[in-house]
Amino acid sequence: MDPTFLHASCVYWLFQTGQHDADTMLLMDGVFEEVCADLGLAQREDRLRDLVAAEILQCVGGGERDSNHIRLCTRTAWNIGQP
Repeated sequence: MDPTFLHASCVYWLFQTGQHDADTMLLMDGVFEEVCADLGLAQREDRLRDLVAAEILQCVGGGERDSNHIRLCTRTAWNIGQP
């Protein structure tokens, strides 16, 4: 996938660091949107969304690439169970 497209699309701004490939950015964004929906954080300007993104970046920064593990890592940090 063209990384230029990703930077111009809906990928959350905190994921657009240039440190991750396109597939990883899409993976992070999918988990991010799911966890935010679970938390009721639908407002794009909600600063809590940045905290969710930071947790995802921490999980991915540690080498995790499995969406289920990233989701669990993030949900655990927010002290919420599985849906």
